[in-house]
Amino acid sequence: MLRQEAAGWANPKVLVTFGVIFLCGLAAGSVLTRAYLHTRMPVVVQQERTIEAAQRFGLERLKTQLSLTAAQQQTITNVLDDYSKYYQNIEDQREDVAEHGKQRILDVLDENQKARFRQIFHTR
Repeated sequence: MLRQEAAGWANPKVLVTFGVIFLCGLAAGSVLTRAYLHTRMPVVVQQERTIEAAQRFGLERLKTQLSLTAAQQQTITNVLDDYSKYYQNIEDQREDVAEHGKQRILDVLDENQKARFRQIFHTR
């Protein structure tokens, strides 16, 4: 009597076939996701930074290039000023949080560790 090959999941050929299919799907998904993200992400970053670019571009150049009216110029000036103040407030808060975190770390270190920590991060 002829012996039948083992059928089902126990068969190494079936496992290898499914493994190869899985790896091919993983690779294709990786490539597609990476291609999608690379085409979409710069647009998002660009949109978020438009105000910063406008600020660097300068109000006078915007006025000339866009033929702004006096009212538009005033509004844009206000928006750019508000953004600058808002950004400065965020930066100040970030510095406060960072200093607080550094102090919490220093509080748990002994004197030798504090000196080494300051040396590593070039702080006082």
